[in-house]
Amino acid sequence: MHLALLARYLDGDLWEARLCAAIPEEPLPVDEFNALSALSGCAAAYDAAVVALDGPDGLTAVRELRQRAPLLPILWIADEMEYAVFAFRYRVTAFLLRDASTAALRSAINTIRRESA
Repeated sequence: MHLALLARYLDGDLWEARLCAAIPEEPLPVDEFNALSALSGCAAAYDAAVVALDGPDGLTAVRELRQRAPLLPILWIADEMEYAVFAFRYRVTAFLLRDASTAALRSAINTIRRESA
């Protein structure tokens, strides 16, 4: 499974490491994007997208990804539970808060893996 990770510049390495640590038994290719504009044009080329942006930035990214790639599985990692309502509205495959455990992250990755198969 090849993931597109949309995160702030300084957060990208942290989230890539956490994603790979959640599934240590196999390589998990992750391409990092620091701007939605860079990912938007090629989002459909990935098996799934991980949006690790807080607040309105995450909401905007999820909304645009859903418009451009309607069937793309999305894992949204947000800072506030209130965004779960929007995650439901935009048919996000999995939604987690930033402080999610490794087990929760593993479960979310397995969910998007099933969705992308």
